[in-house]
Amino acid sequence: MKNRAIRLLSAFTLAAFSFQNWAAPASAAAKPDPALGAPARVADLEAAYPVGAGDVVSINVFPVEEYSRELTVQPDGKIELPLIGAVQVKGLTGREIQAMLESGFSRFVANPKVTVNVRRFAGRRVAIIGEVGAPGYYEYRDEMSLLELVSTAGGPKSLAKPSKTVILRQEKDGPGAYKVNLAAVLRGEAGRNVQLQPGDVVYIPKAAYTQGAEWLTVNILPWISVAALVTSIVVVARQ
Repeated sequence: MKNRAIRLLSAFTLAAFSFQNWAAPASAAAKPDPALGAPARVADLEAAYPVGAGDVVSINVFPVEEYSRELTVQPDGKIELPLIGAVQVKGLTGREIQAMLESGFSRFVANPKVTVNVRRFAGRRVAIIGEVGAPGYYEYRDEMSLLELVSTAGGPKSLAKPSKTVILRQEKDGPGAYKVNLAAVLRGEAGRNVQLQPGDVVYIPKAAYTQGAEWLTVNILPWISVAALVTSIVVVARQ
């Protein structure tokens, strides 16, 4: 009886350890300037320019310079600052942001003075998302090509489907989506390379078979492991 209990405990421990080692990787896997004219005119434009997602703003806080930051406005229109936390700035001008931040910092700092400058406009940036080494925003350069952006971002990942790449572009009559065979470009078919425009978003999807494998990993294989664990316990218990 004692030996039987030991075998039962050993089987349970071995099965649990195997399941933990199998599931851990899956859990870990679950776990982005135009010439605006003379400097004075640029300053006036920055002060009146409604900030949008992707813009880079420089915020200087006096007399506490350690709270100064250069930040990219996130897709939800917010920036994160010390002490006052997340602040919604999308659609506000530099002057409006300055007044709002001075009011916020005044709760923690005596007579704060805040200056806000737009360092880069999102209109001169491109973004790349999906299965690429370093997704995010990148500064647009004149005559920048798709291949140049992909190379700058570290290239497609091993599970990517570059032949199904999509370029999202804001047209005069609304947003448009264009399919591009990046795989052909990477094979050397230079004629398929595309010249990007400021504001373009490039999306490289994951291969369909990897999506299916990921679904199996999350939804099916854990139950198979549990079933194997229960079977092992039953077999040992009957010996």
